[in-house]
Amino acid sequence: MPKTIDVPKTPEDSFNPDRPASALLQSQAAHLYETLKWHIAELQALLAVNPQRLRTEREVGDYVRQITQVLHPHSRKRVSK
Repeated sequence: MPKTIDVPKTPEDSFNPDRPASALLQSQAAHLYETLKWHIAELQALLAVNPQRLRTEREVGDYVRQITQVLHPHSRKRVSK
């Protein structure tokens, strides 16, 4: 049977929403902001395509693959080394 590890309760005063944000939190927010800008640019490029103008199965398949990769990033194929 796996050993159970008791985790102490977090003190109520450990989270203070009014405390100034640490450099780590600010860095994480900046990173997420930059990542979001990249996703917005990717989405704008996909939204610029008129699906009614896609004529071949290849064009539609490529378009669907690109959108699926944005909506489900975990589905992207990993590149093997």
